[in-house]
Amino acid sequence: MAHDDRNWMRLPRSSDEWQKKFKEYLNSIFEGTYQGETAACPCPDCRNMLFESRIIVQKHVINRGFDESFIKGEGIGDYEEEDNNGVLEQTGDGAGINEMLSTLIKGAIHGEIKSTDEQPNEQAKKFFRLLKEAEKELYPGCKEATKLSFIVRLFQLKCMCGLSNTALGMVLHLFSLMLPEGHCIPNTLDKIQKVVRDLGLDYQKIHVCVNDCVLFRKEYKDMDTCPKCGESRWKTSAAGERDEESGDGSAKKRAPCKILRYFPLTPRLERLYMRESTSGQMRWHREGLISDGKMRHPADSMAWKHVDNMYPEFASDPRNVRLGLASDGFNPFGMLNITYTTWPVILIPYNLPPWLCLKQSYWMMSMLIPGPKSPGMNIDVYLEPLVDELKQLWIHGVKAWDAKVKRNFTLRAILLWTINDFPAYAMLSGWSTKGKFACPYCHKDTEYLWLKFGCKHCYLGHRRWLTPNHKWRRNKISFNNKVETREAPIPLTGAQVLQQYDSFEQVTFGKMSKKRKQRDEETRWHNRRKKSIFFELPYWKDLLVGHNLDVMHIEKNICDSILGTLLDIEGKSKDSVKARLDMQNLGIRKDQHPIIKNDKYSLPASMYSLGKEQKAFLCKFLEGVKMPDGYASNIGRCVNMKECKVSGLKTHDCHVIFQKLLPIAIRDILPDDVVIPPIELSRFFNAICSKELSMDDLESMSKSIGETLCRLEMVFPPAFFDIMMHLPVHLAEEAKLGGPVCYRWMYPVERYLRTLKGYVRNKSHPEGSIAEGYISEECMTFCSRFLEDVDTKLNRPERHESAAVVEPPSELSIFGKIDYNKKGATIETLSTYEMQQIRHYLLTNCDEVTAYINEHLDEVKRINHQNVPKRHREQFVGWFERKATQLHREGKISDVMYGLSQGPDHRARVYNRCFINGFLFRTVHVENRLTTQNSGVIVKGDESTGNIDWYGVVKKIILLDFPNEKEVVLFKCDWYDVPAANRNIGRGFKKDKYGIIDIDTTRLRYLEDPYILGTQAEQVFYVKGTKNPNWSTVVRLKPRNLFAMPDALDVDNEGELDSDALDVGVQDMNIAHTELDMTTWSRSNLEWVTGDVSVIEKAHVERQEEESCHFQFEDDEEEDDTYIDDGHVAPAVSIPQEVDDEFFV
Repeated sequence: MAHDDRNWMRLPRSSDEWQKKFKEYLNSIFEGTYQGETAACPCPDCRNMLFESRIIVQKHVINRGFDESFIKGEGIGDYEEEDNNGVLEQTGDGAGINEMLSTLIKGAIHGEIKSTDEQPNEQAKKFFRLLKEAEKELYPGCKEATKLSFIVRLFQLKCMCGLSNTALGMVLHLFSLMLPEGHCIPNTLDKIQKVVRDLGLDYQKIHVCVNDCVLFRKEYKDMDTCPKCGESRWKTSAAGERDEESGDGSAKKRAPCKILRYFPLTPRLERLYMRESTSGQMRWHREGLISDGKMRHPADSMAWKHVDNMYPEFASDPRNVRLGLASDGFNPFGMLNITYTTWPVILIPYNLPPWLCLKQSYWMMSMLIPGPKSPGMNIDVYLEPLVDELKQLWIHGVKAWDAKVKRNFTLRAILLWTINDFPAYAMLSGWSTKGKFACPYCHKDTEYLWLKFGCKHCYLGHRRWLTPNHKWRRNKISFNNKVETREAPIPLTGAQVLQQYDSFEQVTFGKMSKKRKQRDEETRWHNRRKKSIFFELPYWKDLLVGHNLDVMHIEKNICDSILGTLLDIEGKSKDSVKARLDMQNLGIRKDQHPIIKNDKYSLPASMYSLGKEQKAFLCKFLEGVKMPDGYASNIGRCVNMKECKVSGLKTHDCHVIFQKLLPIAIRDILPDDVVIPPIELSRFFNAICSKELSMDDLESMSKSIGETLCRLEMVFPPAFFDIMMHLPVHLAEEAKLGGPVCYRWMYPVERYLRTLKGYVRNKSHPEGSIAEGYISEECMTFCSRFLEDVDTKLNRPERHESAAVVEPPSELSIFGKIDYNKKGATIETLSTYEMQQIRHYLLTNCDEVTAYINEHLDEVKRINHQNVPKRHREQFVGWFERKATQLHREGKISDVMYGLSQGPDHRARVYNRCFINGFLFRTVHVENRLTTQNSGVIVKGDESTGNIDWYGVVKKIILLDFPNEKEVVLFKCDWYDVPAANRNIGRGFKKDKYGIIDIDTTRLRYLEDPYILGTQAEQVFYVKGTKNPNWSTVVRLKPRNLFAMPDALDVDNEGELDSDALDVGVQDMNIAHTELDMTTWSRSNLEWVTGDVSVIEKAHVERQEEESCHFQFEDDEEEDDTYIDDGHVAPAVSIPQEVDDEFFV
C-alpha cells in the first residue's frame, strides 16, 4: 500500500471515511486466507509483526489506532508489495538489518501469539531486544549505521578475512578511540560475540561415554557412569580423583570425557524459508526444473521420483526438503604428525538448483563427532539425535514461516541417501566392506578368491555381466578355464535387508564390547556387522539408493593401481613376487611363473611391463604437461625422473591423469591388448562423471563396463582386482537410480572439510574451535542475504570475472553488452588490412546480414561468373557500407545496423587475457614463462563449414567499440591445418584408432581468416608429444561451473554444453576387439626382474590359508582418505555355493 493511500489512517476513528477505509483494509489483508488464519496487526503494540485473527486485528486498531511508523511506511513488519520504500528508505545498513530482524521475529513466533497479553517465546524476545539495538545510532547524528549494523559488519569482516579474536579486539579498541563521544560501540569482544550468538543458531553439547557406548541423554541424562561399560562420564584429575569441590569448598565444574556437538536441523531448515529469495529457490525442483529425458539434478533421478510415487502427500508440497548426508574423517591439525580424526556429519539440501545446492553456504553441519579416533561401527550411537529429529520431521513436521507467501506451513524432510568413501560406507550401512562379501551390491553372491601369498581376497568373475550369448562366456583359456553361465547378482531391497536383520541380534555398541567370535564368522552368509540406525526412519526401507558408492575414491584407487603397476612402484604395484606365486599356485599363466636358478629367481616381463626407456617416457610425458589455469595442480612436481616414479598425487590429480592423460601416454608404449581396457575404463569414468546423463547412455555404459573389466581380467593378474577394481561394474546402474555423480561424490565434501579445518585456532580444543567458527560463519551467511551492498562471501566475485554477454532480442545477434572490468588493456590502432579482415568476418557472422550477403553474391554473379568468392570477399564490406547508408537515410534500417555497416573504431583495446563462455583464455606469447596453458581454442564447425572443428591458439584478444555504445570481443588466432570432417588423417592432423587427435603445431593454415568472435570460442589444451615435439595431442574441456540446463522456451535446441560428455579428450574408438583366446602374457623384448631366492622362500613361509587369517570386526576408517587393502580379511566359510578353490580349474 502506497504511503499516500495511508493518510486516512490519521483521521478520527469515529468518522465514516475511516470506518469505510478500515473495512476495505481488513478485506485486503485477509483476502485469500483460510478460516482461522492470521495476518499482521498494524496497531502500535503489535507493530505489524505479531499475527492475529481478523477479530483481534479489528479490535486492536479500533481501540489503539495505527502505528505511526506503519503509516509512514517505515514499519519493520511492513511487507506490502506495493510499497517499494518502507524500510529501504532508511540509510546505510539499517534497512537490511531491520528486514532481517523482522524476518527472524516472524519466523520465531510462527503466528503463535494470539494476543498482546501473551508473552512472545524466548527466541522472539531475543530478537525484540536486538530490534531495540538496531534503533540506536552508532554515535549522535550518525545516519549511516546503527549499533547492530556496525556489529554485523565488523563480524562479517572477521569471517571474510579470517581475523583472530585478538585482531578483532584491537580493531574494536581503535574504533572506540576514533569515534565521537557518546558512541555505543561495545567495549569488549564478548559483548559482540553475544550479539552474534543471538542472531545465529546455537548448538547442543551432548556428553558421550569414553568408549562410545551411549550418549548421556534421555534416560541417561543424569548418570555419572556409563550404564554399559561402567566408565565415568567425567575426566579424572591429575591425582586420579574426581573431586566435586575445590579446596575452599566452592563448587568445581567437572569436565566430561567426550562431547558430541550437535547442531539441530529444524531451525536451520526453517531459516531457508525466512528469506523470500531463498524460499523461492527451495521450490526450484518443482517450479524451475525442465524435464526433457535428461538427468541434470537429483530431482530427475528414479530415486527422487520413487519417493514421489511412494509418498504423494509428502511430494505434494515442493517446500518439503530432500536431504543428503555426507560424512568423513579428517585431521584438524593439518599436516602435523599427529594421529587424530574428527568426524563431521553434513546435510545437503537438494531442493535448490544445481548452481546452489552444492554451495557450502547452503550446507548444514549436523554434528561434530570428537576424536582422537574414528567412531567406527559405533557411529550409530552418535547419529541418534539426528535420526530422532529426522523421524520428527517426517512424521509430524514443524510449523515454519514462508517469507515468499507470507504464511506458515508444515515443513517436513526426508533423507534420500548418504555420501561417503568406501570404509565409511561400512560404518554407516553396517555392511562390512572387507572380506569375501565386500561388495554391498553383490552381497552373498560376490565372486571372491583367496590369494594365499598375497594374503587377501580378489574379486573376479565379471563375465556374469556379459550378455547371455557373449563369446567370452565360453572362453576358458583367457579366464578361469571354465564356462560362465551365471547371471549378474541382483542387489538387495530394503525389505530383504530387514529380513536379514531378523537373523541376528543387534550388536552392543562400544569399544569394550565383545568382538564377533571366529566360529560365527565361519557360518555367516552375509557381511552385516550391525543393524543400521537409518532403518529406524520409516521410509528408509523404500529408498532405491541408501548409500552411494564414491566415484572419487574409486577412480583414485584405480588410477593408483594402474600407474603403480605400469611403473612398478613399490607398495602400489599389483605385479609383485607374491602376485606371481599366486598365479603359480592357481595354475594359470604358466609363462608368468617365477623361475628359480642358481639361488636366484627371475620374473618374466608381463604384457603390461615397461622397460627403463618406456618408464622414463611416461614420467617425462607427465612432467611436461601444461594444463589450463585452475584445471589441475602442477602434476610435474609429483614426478621423480631419477627413479621413474610418481608420488603425492591428490584425488583430483588422479582424476585428470586417468581421464585425460593416461590414454595419450600408454598408446605408444604398450601393446593393443593392454592399451584398450584402460582406455575403455577411462572413457567410462569420463562419461559417468558428466553433469548430464541419459538413460540410454547409462544403459550402454552398464553393458560396456562388464566387457571392459573382462578385458582387464585377461591382461592383469588376480592380485590386481581388489574391491576397488570391481565396484565400477555397479556405477552405471547406481547412476540410473541416483542421477548425476557430481551430487553424490566426495569432491565438494572434501573441500568443505578443508573449510572446517580452517576454523581450528585452539589446537587443544579442535572440535570447539570448529563449532564456534561454524556457527559464526552460519550467522554471517544468513545476515549477508540481507546486506546487498556489503562485500560478503555470497557476493564475492569469482577468481576470474566473466565477460558476460547479454543479447537483447531487439539487438543484432553479433552485439551484446560486455561486462569486462579487467585492467591491463593497451590501445592499438588497427591497420587498414586488419580492419578489412575484421569487418568482413563480423558481417559474414551476423545472421541479420545474411540477406544482404545473398543479394551481393547475386549481383557479383550477374556481372561476371569468374572468381565470385574472391570478388565478393574484396567488395562486400564497401558495398554493404554504401547500401546501409542509403537505407538508413530512407529510414529502412535501424541505427544499430547502420553502425555495424560503418565499422568499429580503429583504436581497439587489446588484452592478454579474457574470461568468457566459462573459460579463461590467454594469449600464447605470455605463456612461455608460465606452467599453465590457456591459449588453446576450438571452434565447432557447422554445415556451412563441412562440420570441421577448427583448432588453434589465441594470439590477440581485441575489444572493438562500435557506435551506439556497442562492443564486440574478437580473438585473433593461429589456425592449424585440419582436413575435412570425414577424414582421420591429413598433412598436419591424425586421429588414431583410439579416437585421440594429434596436430602438427608447426603447420598453419587459414592465415587470411584469423578472427573469431569470443562467444564462439571453446577451450582445448595441447599435450606436446615426447617422441615428436612438433606434434601435440588435443584435449577438449568443458566449463567447470556451467550447467547444461534447458531453456523452458526452447527445450529442443538445448543440451550442446554437454554434447561431448562421452568423448572429451578421448573420442570414439575404432578398434577390432580381440577374437582369439589369449595364450601368452609375456613380452620377449624386455629384461626380466631378478632377485635372491630368499624372497621366494620368505613368501612361502608367510603365506596364509584363508581360515588362518582372522577377521577384525571393527571396520574403522583408515588414516588415509583412500581405501587401503591391508590384508585383514574374512576367513573361508562353508556356505551353499561354489567353492572358491575351484574358481580356476
